[in-house]
Parts: sequence; C-alpha cells; structure tokens
Amino acid sequence: MDTKALRQKILDLAIRGKLVPQDPNDEPASVLLERIRQQKQQMVKEGKLKAKDIKNDSVIFVGEDNLHYEKFADGSVKCIEDEIPFDLPDGWAWARLQSITSILTDGTHKTPKYSDKGYIFLSSRNVTSGKIDWDNIAYIPEALHHELYTRISPKVGDILLAKNGTTGVAAIVDREEVFDIYVSLALIRIVENTVDPIYVLRAIESSFIQDCFKSSLKGIGVPNLHLEHIRKTLLPIPPHSEQNRIISKADMLLALVEQI
Repeated sequence: MDTKALRQKILDLAIRGKLVPQDPNDEPASVLLERIRQQKQQMVKEGKLKAKDIKNDSVIFVGEDNLHYEKFADGSVKCIEDEIPFDLPDGWAWARLQSITSILTDGTHKTPKYSDKGYIFLSSRNVTSGKIDWDNIAYIPEALHHELYTRISPKVGDILLAKNGTTGVAAIVDREEVFDIYVSLALIRIVENTVDPIYVLRAIESSFIQDCFKSSLKGIGVPNLHLEHIRKTLLPIPPHSEQNRIISKADMLLALVEQI
C-alpha cells in the first residue's frame, strides 16, 4: 500500500471540504475572516502590530459574475479567477496566508556563533520529519539569544516552515520552550482564537500547497522558498466548527496510516 499517497488523499479531501459533512448552521468562514481583519486592526491600535504589517492584507470574494476577486487595502480590486484551483463548499472562503497571521517572518540572517550550552537554536534540519526534533539541537550564547528573542519570541501553536533544505516541511511548536530560529525557518503565527493552527499545518502538508511552494522555489544550487511567496499562498478556510471536525477526522485517519 502506498501510504504516502493515502496520506495525501486524506489531506486533499480535508482542504476541499470532502472529509467531513458541512453543517449549514456553522458560522461562514467569511464572518471569521472579517473578525480576523477587525482583530488585526485593533492590534495596530494597541501597538501589538504596525500599520505596515497589515497593509498587504486582502479580501477574496465572489462577485456577481461568479468570479473571484481580491480587494486590497488601497481599495483596488483585481480578478484572480485564474489563481483559484478548485471550488469550495458553501460557507468556505479563500484567504492569503498573510491575512490570517499576526506574524509571518523568518529567523536571523546572521550565521550565529554556537556554544556548548545556552539557549536552543533551531533550523530547518530540526523539522525534517514534520515534527520538531528537540533532541539534536544547537545552542547559542545568552547575549545573542536576547538580541534575537526581542525580534521573534516563538511560542506554542506557532508553525515553523522550512524555507530551504527540506523546503516546505512544517511543524507546530508543541511544547513550552525558549528558543530562537535561523533564517532557514519561517515562523507563522495565526491570529489567536481564529483559524486553528493545526488546520493550517494540515493544509500546508497537502499536495496542493506543497505544489504551490515547489513552483515558487528560487535560487541556484540550494532552492529557497521566499517569504513573499509564503505570505501570498492561497488557503481554503472552512467555518471554525468544521475546522474542528476536519482536524479530529484527519488526525484519526492519519494515525491509522502511521500504523500501516
């Protein structure tokens, strides 16, 4: 049995709304996405985000002609029907990954000075299996850690995505640890209490988004996934209640695949 293909089939069904039945009583994803926009605007007012952090956010909607359009912060509207890969069920919506995040950036671009002990420093080699390898880690000295940690302070629920090396492989931060990351990793933080990070992780693992990443790889020798492409990745968003049902069903089926 081709378990890799079976795993991809499960994820493919999940992001197309075919893994669990829809409930017409669920709050539509469009309402959830509007709440995210309001929450991010409030975060700007409170100083938790800067205005530049949301200036590239957009709204994707279906026009009266049944085509998909994208509205940008400056009020301009563009038809993006040629970018839409498949139809979504009623109640679902498309969104750019950056639109649902409060942080989407990468680690330090400086090659660090390592130490025998100190603070944990992760790179793409720590997410090769789709889970964070906490056993084979590097360390950096305290002074460098404080410099890096003021810029990015990873926390539980954040998604770490390999930008090169095992490009496109992602893992979720699953434990309370103080650590820093290298440029080979992108950190994706979903706006709190909105879209479930585990659903986003499963979507990233799907062949649809993996193919999107592969088509945008840049560089000679070592391919590199640029932040701009990650930010603009299209994501199918289900209603929040359906996200929970998808995660439960997908995790159960994926666990069976692991056993096989």
